[in-house]
Amino acid sequence: MKVEVFQFLCLELQRKGKLCASKHVDVDEQVGMFLWTVVKAASNREVQERFQRSGDTVSRYFHQVLKAITFLIPEWIMLPIKPNTIADTVSSNSKFYPYFNDCIGALDGTHIAAKVSEEVAAAYRNRKGWISQNVLACCELDNLLFTYVLAGWEGSAHDGSVLKAAFDTGFHIPAGKFYLADAGYALTPWCITPYRGVRYHLREWEKSNLRYQCKLEALY
Repeated sequence: MKVEVFQFLCLELQRKGKLCASKHVDVDEQVGMFLWTVVKAASNREVQERFQRSGDTVSRYFHQVLKAITFLIPEWIMLPIKPNTIADTVSSNSKFYPYFNDCIGALDGTHIAAKVSEEVAAAYRNRKGWISQNVLACCELDNLLFTYVLAGWEGSAHDGSVLKAAFDTGFHIPAGKFYLADAGYALTPWCITPYRGVRYHLREWEKSNLRYQCKLEALY
């Protein structure tokens, strides 16, 4: 991260996130410990060694910086488009308009590497065998800006379960609108997924000598 960006982040966290320096740890170091942890996926002990601070200090300021960051969400994370508007990506393309007029974005799950205690490691081991947390992310169509993120779920959690839990933590879809998602999610009026068993991508056709298997494939 460039020095200018780091300094700007620190100032924003102080002005808008109410992050304050303490007697022994200034704001720059607090933010530095936080960024070192998330960028390096560092453990508390590793941060202790890097910054020569106690484990309690590392943990306390990590959570204080994280709390301060939540105050920046309204400005740094774009909320979903207004219910009565159509994304420019849709309205300007005859391939999408008018079929996706009510689409407000796309959602998917992604696995972020995590370090957890041995007692809960089994729950965080994903289907590929490594330790992670399952993160749900939604973005709008025009600029691909994030509109919602839910982190913290175990790597073994099913994408559908994480999406279901999101509705209890602030996730909302306006009536009549929907998101696009992959086949890992259930088809619902507010979550549109691909047809099952249909090949959509050109690279799938390149590897196949088969003709169309159904009338839906003939459309792509």
